[in-house]
Amino acid sequence: MSKEISAKRVVWTSFFVDSLDIAVNVFVAIVTGSVVMLAELFQGISDLIASGLLLIGLKRPKKETYVWVLLSALVMLLFASTMSFYFGYKRFLSPEPVENILLAYGALIISVSSNGYAFYLSAKRILRERSFSQVVGAFWSSPLLMTKNTFVLDLMGMSAAIVGLSALVLYQVSGDVRFDGIGAMGIGVVLAFLSINLILDIKG
Repeated sequence: MSKEISAKRVVWTSFFVDSLDIAVNVFVAIVTGSVVMLAELFQGISDLIASGLLLIGLKRPKKETYVWVLLSALVMLLFASTMSFYFGYKRFLSPEPVENILLAYGALIISVSSNGYAFYLSAKRILRERSFSQVVGAFWSSPLLMTKNTFVLDLMGMSAAIVGLSALVLYQVSGDVRFDGIGAMGIGVVLAFLSINLILDIKG
């Protein structure tokens, strides 16, 4: 099955997932007032831009692949992670309650599921019939830069949603409104870590 998964399919799947994330999160962020959802929106926007750059890269000569993948990773690092951490820190200092938290849960579960599917496609293409337990080693040794970028994009989306979901559960259980800000900062840290690792891989 993995041999049938093309780079084009992987990148387009990531692009559509990011479009879905933005459509859902822009509404939920406004309705709930949660900075976790705002961080999710930033992540979705940066991922959409990054995926768009990869789509351009698919149509360009292969020798330009590094350029488009690097631009994609820089967008993730400089926009999504920075903005998520900044607004999370502001909310941590000036906490506010989250309204309609069930909507936020629903949006985050959708994000985990959709990004999880896109991540699965990228992982299958990188693995090429190997066991999923070997995905880390396969990632570092794989020459498939476009697919590796979408792998990181979708891992970011899934991880960010899990961090945000965990933060909102802690917020609701503990009653401490600062967890909304902590969740957004956590998303920023996750995005920064993964994008820096991708940039280092490109450099290598």
